[in-house]
Amino acid sequence: MLWRSRSVVLLLAVAGVMAAVRPAAGQALGIGPRLSFVRDVPGQPAATRFVGGILRMQSSRRVVLEAALDYRVDESADGLERVRERPLQGSLLLFPVRAALAPYVLAGYGLYTRSVERLDAGGTIVDSVAERRTGAHFGLGAELFLGRHAAIVVDYRYRFVRFGEAGAGETPVNLPGLGRRLAHRGAMWTSGVAFYF
Repeated sequence: MLWRSRSVVLLLAVAGVMAAVRPAAGQALGIGPRLSFVRDVPGQPAATRFVGGILRMQSSRRVVLEAALDYRVDESADGLERVRERPLQGSLLLFPVRAALAPYVLAGYGLYTRSVERLDAGGTIVDSVAERRTGAHFGLGAELFLGRHAAIVVDYRYRFVRFGEAGAGETPVNLPGLGRRLAHRGAMWTSGVAFYF
């Protein structure tokens, strides 16, 4: 619960600062819900679904900074184990063309927190173990404007990207010319709506 309070306070603080700066710098701020589908390994039968939100700040016509926070809870069938995942990603989006349908490339870094809680029969937490991983991500996407103040966003991101040959549990990035030099561990589709003001 504490992380939720801190996240809300952080989002409100950033929104307040950006709103105060906007008239002088011509920036726009977008906020909205997001849905993500993550596959950690190739061939995984089903993607894991996350819900969350995005905060986008347009710092120039072709550059957008994005913060995204997702959340997922999964409980075992017997109710004795609960897994909570909270990935937080910061990304730089570059738009080569600005139009009603604007493609972009993105790159950034993420903090991925996963907590496993063991519960007793009454639902009380008996033991909790948290794991945090960090890693780079990059991908491609597009933003479709629905007027001046709303846009649908969709992108595909490679997660845990690193330079070098693919190691155990990793896959080469399947982009022409990059496959032998970049490897990743998992990928995700994200979609959402950003309301700009």
